[in-house]
Amino acid sequence: MMDGMAKSGPSSRLRTTVRDMILSMTLIVLPILAIIWLMPATHPASPVATVSSGDYQAMLTAARGSLPFPALSPTGLPAGWQLTSDDYQPAGVTAADWHLGYQTPSGKYAAFEQTTLSVGQFLSSAASNAQKAGSVQVAGQTWTEFTGSQPAAYKTLLFREAADGKSLQIVAGSGPMSELQTLAASLKG
Repeated sequence: MMDGMAKSGPSSRLRTTVRDMILSMTLIVLPILAIIWLMPATHPASPVATVSSGDYQAMLTAARGSLPFPALSPTGLPAGWQLTSDDYQPAGVTAADWHLGYQTPSGKYAAFEQTTLSVGQFLSSAASNAQKAGSVQVAGQTWTEFTGSQPAAYKTLLFREAADGKSLQIVAGSGPMSELQTLAASLKG
């Protein structure tokens, strides 16, 4: 009789152990999947995390108080432009820099950078292979156009020296030239 119990005992315990392990894993994995699904950067209905207006205004105010040049800001961008990143780096160990990143209406990337770097230094820091391609007139201002293939986010770059000579202004992106020109035309002090 003991032999019969011994044979069915371990098998029964093994089934119970496997079942308990599967239930435990399910209880752990389901909440993790729910959290991942609800995060804005990975949720299919919201593929891009945007910067709130309040956060942007706070960043702009801080940048204007810390940078050695007047930080420009786009005004009047048409519907469909989504601010996805904003950052600044005051002058110090590295060059002073003001950055705004956007998802454009066509779903591409566009950025505005304002920096104390030269064109060559900026291209090098961005690991860009862009070469000078000519010039473009935007809202009465001449911008120097560079084009390249790397990095993909900076296929087209427009450069202009600020009127006061304190910064280099850059509009760059992977979107069509018309969108980059729209961003460039919207920049105000």
